[in-house]
Amino acid sequence: MVRFLPQNVTVEVTPGTTVLEAAYHAGVMINSICGGKGTCGKCRVIVQGDAESFGGREFFSEDEWKAGYRLACRTRIHGNVEILVPEEIQIASHQILTSYIVERLGKLSPLSSARYFELSPPTLDDNLADLERLRRSLLPSGGDLFTTLRVLRVMPRVLRESRWKVTAVLDESGEVIGLIGLRPGNAAARNFGIAVDIGTTTVVLSLVDLTTGNVIAQASNYNKQIMCGEDVLSRITYAEEGGLSRLNQLIIETINYLIAELCNASENCEEIGGKVSAHEISSMAVAGNTTMIHLFLGLDPRYIRYEPYVPSVSIPPIYRAHEIGVNINPDAPVYCVPSRASYVGGDITADVVASGMHLKSEIAMLIDVGTNGEVVLGNSDWLISCSCSAGPAFEGGEVRYGMRAMSGAIERVRILENYDVKYSTIGGTKPRGICGSGLIDLIAEMFLRGLIDKKGHIQQANTSRVRRGEDGMEFVIAWANETAIGKDKITKLDGEQRIVVKEEKGRDIVITENDIANIIRTKAAVYAACCVLLRKVNLSFDDVSKVYIAGGFGNYIDMERAIAIGLLPDLPFNRFVFLGNAALAGAYLTLLSKDKRVEAQRVYEMMTYLELSTTQMFFDEFSSALFLPHTDISRFPTVAELIRKV
Repeated sequence: MVRFLPQNVTVEVTPGTTVLEAAYHAGVMINSICGGKGTCGKCRVIVQGDAESFGGREFFSEDEWKAGYRLACRTRIHGNVEILVPEEIQIASHQILTSYIVERLGKLSPLSSARYFELSPPTLDDNLADLERLRRSLLPSGGDLFTTLRVLRVMPRVLRESRWKVTAVLDESGEVIGLIGLRPGNAAARNFGIAVDIGTTTVVLSLVDLTTGNVIAQASNYNKQIMCGEDVLSRITYAEEGGLSRLNQLIIETINYLIAELCNASENCEEIGGKVSAHEISSMAVAGNTTMIHLFLGLDPRYIRYEPYVPSVSIPPIYRAHEIGVNINPDAPVYCVPSRASYVGGDITADVVASGMHLKSEIAMLIDVGTNGEVVLGNSDWLISCSCSAGPAFEGGEVRYGMRAMSGAIERVRILENYDVKYSTIGGTKPRGICGSGLIDLIAEMFLRGLIDKKGHIQQANTSRVRRGEDGMEFVIAWANETAIGKDKITKLDGEQRIVVKEEKGRDIVITENDIANIIRTKAAVYAACCVLLRKVNLSFDDVSKVYIAGGFGNYIDMERAIAIGLLPDLPFNRFVFLGNAALAGAYLTLLSKDKRVEAQRVYEMMTYLELSTTQMFFDEFSSALFLPHTDISRFPTVAELIRKV
């Protein structure tokens, strides 16, 4: 028997199961950036009972090891154990931006529709078969109608019980209309669809009224696959090692859970007449990077990571919901936005569609900052794209106290002249770590205050916040008595009852030189990718009229600070446009509009992909960008002015 605290969840596992695997079976989410390989040291737990460790000792001090700290992925369970999951490694709900562009679509042409018919009952003189009778009303001028066997089996009963007054639910995703549902009476006003953004970290869904285009509800959660690895490459490796089925199961579980949440959230929506049932959801549009779409469809992604980097499919056919396993109308069409390349996926195609940059003559740039930073440059005549391995630093990885944008994450930082630190956290709670927007602020502030040089090396200063730690020089962001990360322990009370006690003394939240180096590498990769695309088409940043920032991350960053560290180009602020969750916006648009689906296909066809890993120019630009803000300060005149003022 395995008990997880403070969740107080128990689960039975076979001997030899790791704590990380047991957590998965128990539904307890534990942060495991490396996918259980024992290399990141993030899955710290306290273990008491019959278990043995087979690695990870180097991540703990002597006191921590004696207290029972172990890596969840490197501890096997042999009998009864209790596992304490410290607060800082629990995966909880986090700040997700789900607002997006809703432009005027004109006449809606969704993936599926619902139409009401009053059929004439059969007679001896008009004894046409049921399906042909419905086809005659649906297609009076003739034409093909595809009907699923499931619908055909219930058709005779539904037609007669409804006195030949029925609502036909139609798949309009292809050239041939498909009959995918038959409801008694006039239910044409109750027809719904789902827009999905499958992110490597987060999955976001919108429930959409297909008759009006209104968004009824939104829901988001972590992609459950995160327990198998935090980035795309770790997921591909996990799939290669026999984990494909599990990865597919995890993303389907995530989506089905969110569908249920959406249906429950619709219960009090008066404008649609009550709670939406999953069966009333008749279509789905999905955006995601190439690997996420492969795992969603259960396709082997292994060849994405090997030269010449070829995916199984770029333009997935329309599949039925029951084939994939999503809990909506079983015959609902599921449309996936096409992916341009192995590392420029349907999420980027959706970003472009949402931005509208492919419809305008002015030259624009789109930047999606994530573990894989993607950049698109172009206009209505041409588009060129690339992907750079930015790394997970801005999403909580490769930084000792890095975390995602969730409650307790430091999101804003200012350093005063006396080097005191002022910060704010998401949710206003005690800090547990620092997220991407906070890291950008922190590095910029340290640089402008002279606490780090242009190479990211911490400088001596008249403050106790600068000190030498176990891993070299570090800077204290928040003192131990300010933080919510203490040394947790389990104590017994009244025999078998257990409670969790947090010692009063917490831990300092610091940033190390190694952390800073990882952040500089991330920003350098993104900036270098932008520069390479411009150089490839003989343009400069001055030629770019708009820079679209995709993803919720962009909406929370301080633009001046992002430019100060060299993450974004030094351009007037009015040239930057924050799109929010543009991938979700693109999925929404393609769900509702045939024209937008055609546009997505056109973007796929017109977008050239540049492979940076074989481009010397990228490595040259990357090397030059490994400084704050850049080796060539003339590229950042406003930053040079800031430095002079400070």
